[in-house]
Formats: sequence, C-alpha cells, structure tokens
Amino acid sequence: MNGDKLIEVVLWVLSLVLAIVFFYNGVSKIMGSPLQVAQFDALGLSGGLLIAVGFLECLAGLMLTIPRLALAGGAVLGAIMVISATLHMLHDDFTSSFRAVVIVAMLAGICYFRFKYRGGRHQPE
Repeated sequence: MNGDKLIEVVLWVLSLVLAIVFFYNGVSKIMGSPLQVAQFDALGLSGGLLIAVGFLECLAGLMLTIPRLALAGGAVLGAIMVISATLHMLHDDFTSSFRAVVIVAMLAGICYFRFKYRGGRHQPE
C-alpha cells in the first residue's frame, strides 16, 4: 500500500469514527440526556442551546463522511469544540478542555487532508 492510499484509508477511518461520535453526542443532546443537560447547566448554558448544538453536531458529523462537505462539517465542529474547550477551561475543567483540543486537532487534520486530496487526486504542493 503506497503512502497516499494509506493516508486515504486513515482519513476515512478517522472521519467515520468522529462522525459516529458527533452524531451520537448530537442525538444525546437533542433527546435531553441527563448527562448532557447537566454538562450544559454546569457551563451556564440554556436548554435551547443544547438542542441547537445537538442538531449542528449531527448534521456536521454526517458532513464529515461526504468528501465535498467535509471541510464545512469540520469547520462547524471545530468551532463548536473550540468554544467547548474555552468554556471548560474557564470552569477549571482541564480534562474536558484538553479532550476538545485533541478533537480540534483531529478535525484540522481531516480538513487539511480532504483539501489536499480533494476529488481523490493529490494536489501538488
């Protein structure tokens, strides 16, 4: 397996894993999971925002699995996770903040490689 093919496989696996995670978390927020509600309450966020973020996470998570939409989906999820990291940092929850930063890095990698290898063709550097 050459390097480009390996990158493409890793990119798909990472995209699918993050899509599943974000879709699951989004559905949990939309359904009003007690854990999700408690997390939003602890951060001082409203229930209406919980549903909006859940919807965005579901939609953008699905967008990660569509190469033409992956950049937009990654950008939306990246923005959500940067806000999440900031809020958790302000509330002294460094573990959750670190987790969000790691996810932002993974999303940035997906976006970079989707852009670099868009349309299945390697773009010259």
